[in-house]
This record gives sequence, C-alpha cells and structure tokens, in this order.
Amino acid sequence: MAKMRVNRRRIATGFALVTLIAAVGIGVWRRGGDEPSRAAETTAETRGGGPKSATNRNASAKSDRGAATNVDTREKSPFQEKARSLRGTDEDGALRVGPDGSLLLGPEILRLFDYYFTTEGEEGDETIRARILAAIRERVDGPAALQAAALLDQYLAYRKDKDGLVLPKAEEAEEAARLDALKKLRRKHFGEETADALFGDEEREGEVAAEASRIRQDEALTAEQREQKIAELEASLPKGAREARQAATLPLRARAEVDAMRAEGATDEDVYTKRVETLGVEAADRLAELDAERAAWKARIEAFRKERDALAAKTEDEPAFKAAEQALLDRSFTPLEQRRVRATLAMSK
Repeated sequence: MAKMRVNRRRIATGFALVTLIAAVGIGVWRRGGDEPSRAAETTAETRGGGPKSATNRNASAKSDRGAATNVDTREKSPFQEKARSLRGTDEDGALRVGPDGSLLLGPEILRLFDYYFTTEGEEGDETIRARILAAIRERVDGPAALQAAALLDQYLAYRKDKDGLVLPKAEEAEEAARLDALKKLRRKHFGEETADALFGDEEREGEVAAEASRIRQDEALTAEQREQKIAELEASLPKGAREARQAATLPLRARAEVDAMRAEGATDEDVYTKRVETLGVEAADRLAELDAERAAWKARIEAFRKERDALAAKTEDEPAFKAAEQALLDRSFTPLEQRRVRATLAMSK
C-alpha cells in the first residue's frame, strides 16, 4: 500500500510538470517565440561574465525586429515603398563609415538627402525627413546613424535659410557674391570643417566658373589668352570635379571638332571614325542616326520652302495664298511638325 501511494504521488507530480511545460510552451509560441532567444542571451551574458558586444547586441536587435515583422505583417510601413515620382529610379549618394564606426563626411551624403528632396511638392517636409531617416537606418547604425540624423536636421535648417537668402541689389547679378554668401551660410550651420567636407568641391567649382566668366569678358585678353587662362583654372579643380567636368563637356567638344572637320570638307565616314575614337561605337551610331534624321528634316523643310515660294509667286491675293500655304503644310507635315516648321521659318527670316 505504501508503494502504491508513492507511485501515485510520482505520477501526479510528473503530470503536473508536463502540464506546466506545455503551458509555458504555448505562452511562448503565442508571444512570437522570442523568449527562448532572450533567455539564451541572458545565459550567454552571465556565462561570459559581462554584457555582449555592441555588434552582437545590434545583431540580436535586428533579429528580434525581423521576428516581430514575420509574426505581424498586417501593418506596412509607409516608407517601405518609394514616393511615386522616385519609383523606377536609382538612389543617389551614399553613407560611409570609418574604422571607428563614425560617419565619414563627404558630398555623397548630401546627394543621398537631395535624392529624396526631389519629391518636394509631392510630399511634405516631415514625410521626406522620415523617408531619409528610414534610409539612414537601413544603411548604418550606432554613432554613424546618430551623426547622419543630426546632419540631416542641420541640412534642413540650412535649406530653409538658403531659400530665404537675399543678396544686396548691387550684387544680384554677381555669381561670386552669391557664392560668398552661400559659403558664409554653410559655415554658420555646419562649421568650417564640416562645411569644407560637404561643400568644398562644389564651392571650388563655383569659384572656377565665376573666374572663368570674368576672364571671358576681359576684352584686354586675346581669345587664345582667355582659353589658356580658363584651361589653367580648370586644371586646379579637384580630380573628381575635373573628371565630371570633362565628361559633361565631352559631347560639346566632340561636336565642335566635327563642325570644324565638316568645314574643312570631311566626309560622313571621317566624322564617324572621329566620333568612335572620341565617344565610342554606340554613341557614334546614335549620332549618325541623328545626323540622318536632321538631314531628312532639312530636306523636307527646303522642299516645302520651294513650293511655298512658287505659290507666293503666282498668288496675288493674300487670303488665297494663306489658304494655299496651309493646305501645303497639311499635305507635308503633321500638326505637331507644323509648329517646328513655323518656328524654323521664323528664325530664318
């Protein structure tokens, strides 16, 4: 009898223990299954003799956030999708982090901010700010994220002051005066070092452009002297700005070379070869197609002009001539093309 009572107590105790474990398991499952990982974290910290590293804490936090997202997907963040006007576009700019975890300052940060500011008018300032903060959190964390967020607020204040920037009336047309005012405003909001890192290259380009404009208007210099001084100025630009400037002006320089070649009697084949050397095969092919389209358009305009002149010669009544001219336009061009024809003829008068 004593043995039977002992066995019954053991069975009852075991059943109660199984019930308790099952209840705890159900409770954990209902809460999303994250309690075991937290318990494991606590155990790991205890065994390790101290708190986890910042990297491990960040990884755990991201894991917890991911688990929470998987459990409840009913609510979607309004910033998971781009603004309508940005859909199908590639994000510009970047956030770079140094070895110590701090944000590396450079103009690419402002390019990232400005990418989102292009939706002004479509979205309000607070929505744009929230989108940029979300973009920051996706790219960096820790001190770099805090620095980027603080920089964003400084940039917002700067943009507001910049929009209200008013130059003295005597200096409104002087680019150098505007640039100087912007430099002062930037250092007011960011300080000397940060402003140099963010805007230095842009400011140097502005200074070169202003000085080049002054040189072009200097009648005391010959054309050759002006070009020489401007070339020296552009050579002083930072490498990145110099390369960007060269890339931007390459099509214009290539066109000037082609115009000079044609003036000297170069053939279409000569022009194509030069374009391949300067711009590459694809660009040369596109420009050759464009040349053909322009030549065809010019031929149509000349044919119309001849027929119109013939009509004018044999039609003395002005209303009758206008009607005949419009009929000729309708036969020769679409309504949209007729606008180009009229503009072209007006410019040639």
